[in-house]
Amino acid sequence: MKHTYRYLLWLLLPCLLPVLQGCLSPITLQHAVSAYDDTITDAISRQLLTNIARAQHHQPIHFTGISNVAATFDFRFNAGATPALGGLAGNTLMPIFGGSIAENPTISIVPIEGEEFTWRLLTPFRQNKFMLLFRQRFDVDLLLRLMAQEVRIQEGLSQKTYRNRSPFPADYEMFRKVVLHLSAIQDQNQLHAEPLNIEYNWTLPAASVSAEGFQTLEKEFSIYHDQQKGLFTLRQKKQGPILITNYDPEMLSETERVQLNEEAKQ
Repeated sequence: MKHTYRYLLWLLLPCLLPVLQGCLSPITLQHAVSAYDDTITDAISRQLLTNIARAQHHQPIHFTGISNVAATFDFRFNAGATPALGGLAGNTLMPIFGGSIAENPTISIVPIEGEEFTWRLLTPFRQNKFMLLFRQRFDVDLLLRLMAQEVRIQEGLSQKTYRNRSPFPADYEMFRKVVLHLSAIQDQNQLHAEPLNIEYNWTLPAASVSAEGFQTLEKEFSIYHDQQKGLFTLRQKKQGPILITNYDPEMLSETERVQLNEEAKQ
């Protein structure tokens, strides 16, 4: 009976090894992916802080990126048996287990440079990015501190500019007060931020528009035909700057929209 149990044990061992390997592989892979991700994120954060310090002291900044991470894993397990060192050596076999895990990562590190990188670094934020983040309930205080260069306050006929730069304490303090005030309004769900939509109108004599010209105009304008006056009225809506208000922008008349747009252009 003891020999039967012993043979059964040796039959089960080769079957258990693949199962053991299959259990360890996903665990190792999950740990490796998380570890690589944390390390890359930490490296990027440190590099960003270093470049902020370089810019503060007017030193050239430099970015390096990790373009590719390829890691291969080699799992090896083996089992065997050997006669016992003492006792009934001829009748007793001792199991031997072994295993190894090898990792071979290949990491590509390249400097980030070129025309595309320079364009991304120097181009101002587009207003649609601001709108996307604002509609996802990001704090307007944080958004404006990251994206806005200055705030201008109209006082009668004069205009004062307050820059979003800490080396200018008076300007920076006023800028922070303004954006914190907007943040308080946002917390009360009373802050609106929408593009200033403006409608432009033109009139053309109906006789001056050919069939081909009408098809071309129809692609870009809304066309209304006045048969009594013999005129075509062309209408086009364009998005202006973002209007941040504590009231619904739909309350504005078309004249007020045009006036705000002209002020923003200045």
